[in-house]
Amino acid sequence: MNAIVLERHGPPEVLRVRRLPIPALQDKGVLVRVRATAVSPGDCRMRASKPPRGEQSGPKRVGLDVAGEVVSVGAAITHLRPGERVYGFSMRSVASAEYALLPGSALAVIPASLTFQQAAAVPLSATTALQALRDVAKVKQGERVLVVGASGGVGTFAVQLARILGADVTGVCSARHVALVRELGAGRVLDHGQTDFTREPERYDVVFNTTFARSFVACRQVLARTGRYVTVALPPPWVDRVASSLLPGPRLLMASVTPRGDDLRQLSAWIDAGQLRPVVSQVFPYTRFADAHRASEAGQSGGKLVVDMESLNEAGASL
Repeated sequence: MNAIVLERHGPPEVLRVRRLPIPALQDKGVLVRVRATAVSPGDCRMRASKPPRGEQSGPKRVGLDVAGEVVSVGAAITHLRPGERVYGFSMRSVASAEYALLPGSALAVIPASLTFQQAAAVPLSATTALQALRDVAKVKQGERVLVVGASGGVGTFAVQLARILGADVTGVCSARHVALVRELGAGRVLDHGQTDFTREPERYDVVFNTTFARSFVACRQVLARTGRYVTVALPPPWVDRVASSLLPGPRLLMASVTPRGDDLRQLSAWIDAGQLRPVVSQVFPYTRFADAHRASEAGQSGGKLVVDMESLNEAGASL
């Protein structure tokens, strides 16, 4: 199969098309013909960072989000059939190829209203937002939630999901995306170029930081006494951790994400009901995979950056 890989870590230019074996089917696995994937900041960090000690040599695929069609299912899989449109994500970077093998437990059927390109924007970002707000922050009806980075891949879902969970939502984003965030359901939207929310009088039950923009220490003063600061960014600085453990009042909570088909099915139900929608900023052909990484690193897009993988199976495919 054709696959977009990195053979060494570095800038987007290191990405290449190479031939790799089609993954071997496993009992609990599902082989998917990949039709679209998405680019996340984590993909770019993995590509650009120094390889971890002991990493095996050889070409490595990139990308976590998969939207495509079931080719075959393992003996233990009963809820999916060949030919079905499915989406999901893996933390193992398998998406940038003609075929991807994922656990059946990590996949769900794509809502009928979504194209493959729209579906690719959902799995990682929407699941991250859902698990952070529902499971970590434990958002309750009537609480006030502030979403930092409200126009990003995770943020656009967080605004909508906080509303679904019954919260009063304020979004923080750049001026160019204020209208988008308001359209997604934020009752109040702050332009971070004009307003420093940490100096505003409003208090929030939850601050959900989807970016590196604001630390826990900076946000403590806008949190209620029982407030929760939830971050999905890299591990917070030591001063944040110390402040959370020693000072009374608001707490710092780290959110990670786990692939769960049940969560995707819940997200699909909300999409079918018209309560949730993916925001796709731009769709790139696979030949511009490196450009999608550059756009992600520039950080100016609203919503998700998606790569159409339909033609990757062509002979002589290249970037």
